[in-house]
Amino acid sequence: MVDSGTVSNDSSSLGSVLDNYNSMVSGVSSSWKGTSHDSFESKANEFVSSFRGSITTQMNSFANACALLKEYIDKKNTLATVESNYYQAINNNDRENQAVFANDITTLRDSLNTLKGQIESQLSAASSPKLEATQLSSSIATNYAGTTAAGTTAGQNPDLIYSSSNPGYVFPFAKGVDAPVTSHVGYRDAPTAGASTNHQGTDIAAANGSEIHAIASGTVVTAGEFGGYGNCVRIQQDDGNLTYYGHCSNVDYFSEGDRVNAGDVIGNVGSTGVSTGPHLHLEIRGADYEENGTLLDSEEIFSDCWPV
Repeated sequence: MVDSGTVSNDSSSLGSVLDNYNSMVSGVSSSWKGTSHDSFESKANEFVSSFRGSITTQMNSFANACALLKEYIDKKNTLATVESNYYQAINNNDRENQAVFANDITTLRDSLNTLKGQIESQLSAASSPKLEATQLSSSIATNYAGTTAAGTTAGQNPDLIYSSSNPGYVFPFAKGVDAPVTSHVGYRDAPTAGASTNHQGTDIAAANGSEIHAIASGTVVTAGEFGGYGNCVRIQQDDGNLTYYGHCSNVDYFSEGDRVNAGDVIGNVGSTGVSTGPHLHLEIRGADYEENGTLLDSEEIFSDCWPV
């Protein structure tokens, strides 16, 4: 259980960590070599201040959700007891208590529905502090780290393609790989028996064996045979999205639970599962996919950098 005191202490500790980070940034900026040398420190300060407030607010929202959840569990246990008493009253033909228990059941169920909505609201306001930290790091690295000779940002692999409109995202194939789209997200005519007409990902054709790069950092959920996807790597990304890399010929680079960084090679192009030829099925399920069926379109994510 997380109470307000724990949140206060955690927030204070978090503030100290960010202050230490800010001091480190000050030291780095004095010797920074790059086009944004003059503004790097001030921009980092802005990020630190902004994210400290954001993370503290999220932690408090999560604490509220925990308190509401405890109340929800207590009421649900009470409801189970009242329902048991209600059925006992029916068996005993005790109409007076039967009516009382029936009224209590209605009141408790209404209260549970209200609490459920309040919990969902608080959780919605409490996104992951780890995500915020990742965004902070990505934003500074992408926007304020200065450029290098190859026209890439410091710390980036010059052989990979980075999205400027979606910091932290890397195109799944390296520069020079021919990667045309052969099937878009959405409804389509099934290209072969067993293929879906409601296509949930983007099919990207590439030569058999081409290396597939993780488009974002996260943790491997599965790496192996996965139904019609054939050999498939699924990665739970730090931003909450769950990405499928389907029809691979080889997925032996990482195992379940392994940490993967954006740009890491996680498989090779193949034609396993329900497939008509070598390609990558890139499917990005939003964090609310289970509730709302949200899919992200990789063509939109990489619209600023898709190779021609």
